[in-house]
Amino acid sequence: MTDLTINLPDDLHARLVLVAAAGGIDPEKLVRQILAVRVGVNRSSKEDPFSSVLLRNRPEDLLDLARTKPVFIRDVDHGDFVIVAQERYNDGSAPE
Repeated sequence: MTDLTINLPDDLHARLVLVAAAGGIDPEKLVRQILAVRVGVNRSSKEDPFSSVLLRNRPEDLLDLARTKPVFIRDVDHGDFVIVAQERYNDGSAPE
């Protein structure tokens, strides 16, 4: 994996840390997930799901990703979820 260093203003970093903590993940992992979703890459899996923080803050992006491949999400309070396109659900190709 390629490293990327971003200098963040203190207030942005503090907010990022708070948001990541609410999702039960490391700030670095949250940033990787945000970047992946924003460029349209679905890197989620059952073993490594996206944080529910993204669902709360970027639902449109996750729904767009779900049109081509299931999107796995973990919520620290409510467990794991999968978003699939209606067409995939109807034809039975949704993940078990």
